[in-house]
Amino acid sequence: MHIAAIYNLPDHKNDLAEALAAALGITVYEAHSRLRFPGKGPLVAASCRDLEDVERITGRLVSGGFDAIVLYHDEIDSESAQFIVRKFRLDDDALDIESGKGQHLSIEYRSIDLLLHGTGIAGKTEIETLKERKFSLGRTVLSGGLVMSRTKKITREIKTEARESFFNLYSGSAPTLVFREGALVYDAPGFALKPSRVANFAHLISELRQRQPEAAFDDRLLRRAEQTALLGPLLSPEEFLNVATSLLAKILRR
Repeated sequence: MHIAAIYNLPDHKNDLAEALAAALGITVYEAHSRLRFPGKGPLVAASCRDLEDVERITGRLVSGGFDAIVLYHDEIDSESAQFIVRKFRLDDDALDIESGKGQHLSIEYRSIDLLLHGTGIAGKTEIETLKERKFSLGRTVLSGGLVMSRTKKITREIKTEARESFFNLYSGSAPTLVFREGALVYDAPGFALKPSRVANFAHLISELRQRQPEAAFDDRLLRRAEQTALLGPLLSPEEFLNVATSLLAKILRR
C-alpha cells in the first residue's frame, strides 16, 4: 500500500474543496468533509496498491495547488522493523535501551530529531449468547394448566477498547524506537520513580525533551479525533496508526 497525502494546508481549507474533489474524483461535499479538521495537515488523500496510481494522484494534487507527498510502502513502519523498548537508562550523553528480545542500542541525545507522542487504540469484538426463559401461554393451555416456559437464545456483540500511551523516538538512521507505557520497566538507576506508570511515562518524555530541546515534538496522535482526521475515511486508527506515525515522521523530519 502506498499513500498520497496533502499537508501545509491554509487556514481557509474549504476554498480548496473543488480542487481536491477534481484530483481525487470525489464529490465536492466529500471533499469538504475531508477538509473539515483543525490545523494544516497532513491528511491521507488516497491509498493505492499500485505505485503508478499513487504517483498519478499525487501529481494531480500538486497541479491542483496542494503540497502533496507520497508515503511509499517501504516507508510505513511495521512492528517487525521497529525497536520495541523494554528497558532504558538515561546516561549523561546518551540513552541506553534494551528491547524485549535483549537487543541493545545507545542513542546520543544530540542525535534525536523527533518525538511523536500518541495513544494506541486496540478494539475487540466478542459475541455473547444468552439464554432467556419466557412464560408461554400457549404451552400452558395445551399442558392442561401446568406452567410452561420456552427458551430463547439472544446473541449480542460486546465491543471493548484498550488504550495505551506511546511515543516514537527518531534519531538519524536508527530504527524507529517505540516506547509503550505499559511495556516499559521503570527501574533505571537514577530515574526518579513516580507513583504510577502514567507519571513515570510522562517523566521519561520530559527528561528526553530536556536533554535534547532541539528535537521536534508532536502529540496530535494522543486524540482519536485527530488520528481519524489525519487518516481520513479510508483508514481506521485501530488498524493503521502506523501509517499516521510514518507519515508524520516523514513530513516533520524533512
